[in-house]
Amino acid sequence: MDIIGELYDQKMAKELVGEMEKLGFSVQMQEFENDSGRIIQLQSLSNDTTGQAREYFRVRMGLPGAPVEIDPAWLEIKAKPFGVVTKALILISVCLYLVSFNDEYFSMARELLSINSSYSQGFESIRNFELWRLVTPIFLHFGWMHILFNCMWIKDLGSYWESEVGLKGYTFFVFALGITSNIAQYIASGPNFGGLSGVVYGLFGLSWGRTLLGDKEALQLPKRDIYLMVGWYFLCLSGAIGNIANVAHGVGLGVGLLLCLLVPKFKESGPQVGDLKVLKIISLATFFCLSSFAIEFLKKSYF
Repeated sequence: MDIIGELYDQKMAKELVGEMEKLGFSVQMQEFENDSGRIIQLQSLSNDTTGQAREYFRVRMGLPGAPVEIDPAWLEIKAKPFGVVTKALILISVCLYLVSFNDEYFSMARELLSINSSYSQGFESIRNFELWRLVTPIFLHFGWMHILFNCMWIKDLGSYWESEVGLKGYTFFVFALGITSNIAQYIASGPNFGGLSGVVYGLFGLSWGRTLLGDKEALQLPKRDIYLMVGWYFLCLSGAIGNIANVAHGVGLGVGLLLCLLVPKFKESGPQVGDLKVLKIISLATFFCLSSFAIEFLKKSYF
């Protein structure tokens, strides 16, 4: 028999036992004497319902609930070492965010790092071989929540993928995701954007893609986190959150889904071209890339 809880009030104990029996829990009362007086112990007669009975007792007595069990997928992610490239991404972003408290210095930083901030013609800075601008907007953040959530996600997903594919493979992913999402956002809205969100959504796409492919050896993201990320994407796209780099989110996610098909570690055992799962990945990637552009175009045209 397992202990559910202990009380000093016999009347309350009897009420609780009655309530729990009506709910289908099998419980009993046992009375004991200790230094503080008579104590009533509630005991579970069924191991299968002990956990639920304890939770009911906690809630009924106004006590804190049991700690939320961490999903095994996140235990796997947390076990990965904090990657070198991931540390660098966060460090540079944080340093530039601190610079943002000085308007003059931050203006200089944006002038140096944005794709086309000081030129009148599209992509003129890139045509002048200032190629770093294709990547560096990922380091610009415009609020503490913006940088906090990006850094939290990049720390976990970034460290996981850096550990999985190595420093070179992960660096390639960061550049591929950063460049494609930055170019797409620039085409959609011009140079006034920034943040690691495109890379974060790309790494999420990599992870989600492996889950959709059913690869047992790959990270299986919890459904609630998939719903959270996809739901946040659509919420931002709706305009309810404010001025967000939605195209960077959508294109980053789409490119990440496509890149998951190229991960060398899983390529041999994974589904082949023509497989329905692969077609699903390609369809989802196309949807997220095009939908973000389409919604932004409609907003500009009609709102």
